[in-house]
Amino acid sequence: MKRFLLAVLVIAGVVGCKKTASPADENEHESVNKIEFVFNSTGSAARTFIMEDPDGDGGNPPSRIDTIKLNAGTTYTLDVKTYNLVNGVQKDITSVISSQSSSHELYFIPTGITVAITKNDKDRKNYPVGLNSTWVVGSAATGTIRFKVMHKPAGIKGPNDAPTVGHSDIDLNIPVRLQ
Repeated sequence: MKRFLLAVLVIAGVVGCKKTASPADENEHESVNKIEFVFNSTGSAARTFIMEDPDGDGGNPPSRIDTIKLNAGTTYTLDVKTYNLVNGVQKDITSVISSQSSSHELYFIPTGITVAITKNDKDRKNYPVGLNSTWVVGSAATGTIRFKVMHKPAGIKGPNDAPTVGHSDIDLNIPVRLQ
């Protein structure tokens, strides 16, 4: 009887502790804790704004959030670059998020400002991603953009998802000045 119980415990331990590994796990990238917004408009130099949150989403507040300053009445193309920054070593993970675009979407939620934002890049199902977008800036104002990188596990991403679908890889409120 003791051997039987021991055998059952060993089998239960092996089955219960077995970790399933998926080589195509869409959430195996490092945490997003640094963002660069690179804005381009015709006839002007690129404008780069940086946000850093060393401990990632949640926890301590971000250590750096640049105020985004854009010209009113101007159209910009935005490229978002994502990084994992650990012990002074910066790793660009934009290409990882791009390759996993069917399980990620970036959101830009304006408050107090007028800006029309169109996501230009799409995943393989033709759903929006947001690493590249066009911003048509309205009149002069001061406000914020809530920026979220949402991870959407397989099967839950849709063409018009709310910014609450999935879980956030990063969620920041960024000050914006349209001048």
